[in-house]
Amino acid sequence: MKKMFRIACAGAALCAALSTAALAADFTQSADRLHELGLFQGTEDGYELDRAPTRAEAAAMLTRLLGKESEAKSLTYSAPFTDLQNWEKPYVQYLYENGLTTGATATTYEPEAPLTANMYAAFLLRALGYSDTAGDFTYRGASDYAEELGVYDETIVDAGHFLRDHVAAASYTALAAQPKGSDKTLLRTLTEQGAVDKTAAEPYLAQFAVYQEYREATAGMDDLKALEVTHTLTGSISASWENREKDKLFDLTSAETLKLDRVSPALLSERTVTMRAPDGTEKTFIAESYTADGMRYVSQNGVKARTAQTAEQMHALTGSYARVPAALVENIAKSGNGGYVITYNKAGLNRLDGALGAAADAVGRLGDMTIYSVFVKHNVSGGRIVSQGTTVEFDGGTVAGTLFSEMELVAVDDKVVLTPPENLSQYPLAK
Repeated sequence: MKKMFRIACAGAALCAALSTAALAADFTQSADRLHELGLFQGTEDGYELDRAPTRAEAAAMLTRLLGKESEAKSLTYSAPFTDLQNWEKPYVQYLYENGLTTGATATTYEPEAPLTANMYAAFLLRALGYSDTAGDFTYRGASDYAEELGVYDETIVDAGHFLRDHVAAASYTALAAQPKGSDKTLLRTLTEQGAVDKTAAEPYLAQFAVYQEYREATAGMDDLKALEVTHTLTGSISASWENREKDKLFDLTSAETLKLDRVSPALLSERTVTMRAPDGTEKTFIAESYTADGMRYVSQNGVKARTAQTAEQMHALTGSYARVPAALVENIAKSGNGGYVITYNKAGLNRLDGALGAAADAVGRLGDMTIYSVFVKHNVSGGRIVSQGTTVEFDGGTVAGTLFSEMELVAVDDKVVLTPPENLSQYPLAK
């Protein structure tokens, strides 16, 4: 029974994972696709996605996204910056001539200085034809404006720990966006200019066209200040131990209400989970969680505890009901009645796999679980995602199952009342 309870806890944790954007991902697949398109280069040590990018690397990336690398390499260097290596000069020269950079000082570019998320957001916006000097956005607000346009997303860009991994994800996402005043994606524009090989681009052009329709059909999601969502999850869990074959362990049913304040931000979840064994016995537990100000407060069957939340974890929670960024999409297709079916790519699977692994760690190792299939259907009306269905299949050394998640939007903005639990100071800090 103790083993069953631990596995049930992991199943309940997976319920939470399915209703959030989960944890950090590895965007090697985005880097591979950009490399295939001639828009991303590694070093002698590979992509080095786990380190911070430099300002020089950003200059090269922006020049490529503008489709101007060949033109840049034909320029004679005359910019005033005296701290550049030879390979860096063409890219910085092009940006300088076209008013896309003024350097760090009058005579230095500081090519080896780390690139911040906001700096790269400004570069991507410029690649899409937006200008801070013309007033399209402010430099300090570049990240926010990039998020409005769908180029940045808090589930793929960690502003506090910005890496080349996030550069790859954001750059690939930018290819699916439309430059200012254009009805074509950036990738199609680059392809028509001859900056990207047409044959290499073909697999992505049709997908990006559907993805843009999806973005436009769900544009109203950006304006929501608060939302309330009901979440039901059903599935069957099988397990094996002591050299036994996998047997059905229990059916899982979870009913949850999520209230999200996107301004504060804060998240309130009330969940009831029931497990029903093949012999008809049942076990039910009730959990309430409240997350705000860097802390998560949990009461499960009356047992209370609190844990610290990182900014990344908070972003994951507040992204629980949102559009899927292009960097997580393997395929997207229209379905009937204004719906879109999205298949997660490796990065998307890794995000949920990481969440499930963290859940297993929290309740005791249950084997190396792997999520190997995720399909999401968004039903759209009035510019909003009105419901979201997710199918997840997972397997591991001792546990396997298929889970079906259904979320429905029931209230927005001032109709959402999020009341924190009482006496939060009495929740003991989890050890």
